[in-house]
Amino acid sequence: MKSLKNKWLVALACLLYLSALSPAHAQIVDPDQQTTKFVDPEQQDSTQSTIAKLYQDVEIMKKLKVSGYMQAEYQVADSSGIKSFAGGDFPTYEDKRFLLRRARLKIAWYNIHSSYVFQIDAVENGVPSLKDAYFKYTDPYLELFSITAGVFNRSFGYEIGYSSSDREAPERGRMSQIIFPNERDLGFMVTVQAPKTSRWSFLKLDAGLVSGTGVGAKEFDKKKDFVSHLSINKSSNNEKIKIGLGASLYDGGFVLINDTVYTMNIVNDTTKFIVENDKIGDFSKRTYYGLDAQVSIDWVGGITTIRAEYIAGTQPSTATDSKSISVPIYGADGKTGVGAYAYNRKFNGAYFYFLQNIGQSKAQLVVKYDWYDPNTEVSGNQIGITGTKTSSADVKFTTLGLGAIWRFDQNMKFMAYYDIVKNESTQLKGFTQDIKDNVLTLRLQYRF
Repeated sequence: MKSLKNKWLVALACLLYLSALSPAHAQIVDPDQQTTKFVDPEQQDSTQSTIAKLYQDVEIMKKLKVSGYMQAEYQVADSSGIKSFAGGDFPTYEDKRFLLRRARLKIAWYNIHSSYVFQIDAVENGVPSLKDAYFKYTDPYLELFSITAGVFNRSFGYEIGYSSSDREAPERGRMSQIIFPNERDLGFMVTVQAPKTSRWSFLKLDAGLVSGTGVGAKEFDKKKDFVSHLSINKSSNNEKIKIGLGASLYDGGFVLINDTVYTMNIVNDTTKFIVENDKIGDFSKRTYYGLDAQVSIDWVGGITTIRAEYIAGTQPSTATDSKSISVPIYGADGKTGVGAYAYNRKFNGAYFYFLQNIGQSKAQLVVKYDWYDPNTEVSGNQIGITGTKTSSADVKFTTLGLGAIWRFDQNMKFMAYYDIVKNESTQLKGFTQDIKDNVLTLRLQYRF
């Protein structure tokens, strides 16, 4: 079909070219006489040369693809100034806001065995940010191995690499945003996957080394983080049932500036952070293990999809935040690095999606539940006890998301989504009961 389309494009260009010829060169055929006139050889050569040039230009343009999408939204929060993972924190005196959440422009160049991708995001703050800048090369012999280098999505789990333009919830889950901020990182990745013609094409392995600091931050140590994802994707013969399974590993961390590190331990029947004196220059481990699964069934009631992912591991961060760090942790003086404190926590979290298309209509219903427990060794009223050094960074959150999507056409869709956020009750000031931080999001998206 593409070949036929290209031929028609070239033919149309040739007709436009011939119609632009001067009257002296135009050929007029009398239908009554049914005579045939031959074009001058020089003119014929010129025409053939033009056709060849047009065909060459078309072939070049076929390799270039420009795409993008924009998400404009209106949000209402339960209270002003809340901290939120539904597009960022609300300003102090604001509980309603307009957002240009994403405005992406992507330029890609595709060759037979290679590709180049560059993507930026330009929202209302006026400062464009880099999202993707990488090339990918596939071996031309077996077409089994590929290498990707540059800035790209970390190859961990399912949600991290799932495009924001396709995702059925406005944002990735709280856990994903905390342990993988900005989703992307700088490094290289090797992909092993057989061609589509092979019986083994359902198996895929992504594995690589990344800086560990994410996009927009400079590396500050010699250590590199290993990230990998092994996946299996199978479909029934009629493509009505699709199943995906995956397992992930992240093995990284950062170099300690000094010997002060806090870990959880039980002292006099109280679980608390205590000091462990590691050596300066030791590596504070950052290790995650993940499992993910996806099932999709196309039946008379519409397409039903269930997704789930579970992640657990060890997260080194700071006293007041469990977010993956992108800069060295400095101590009390905040400048020299003397007294820099790292807090190691064991965590777990998961998300579950239930998606239901309404028959063959353009409507889809969404139910999502996720949790993130940043410190599995302490909970509830144990958090906030004097001397334990626990903080808001140790509080567990759960989120129930309810939404509906209407797709006007292949380019435009509308989303209404409500996040019901719950935190565990603790002895910490501000967390003795549930915070009023639910958020309603109304979003229009246009994609081209």
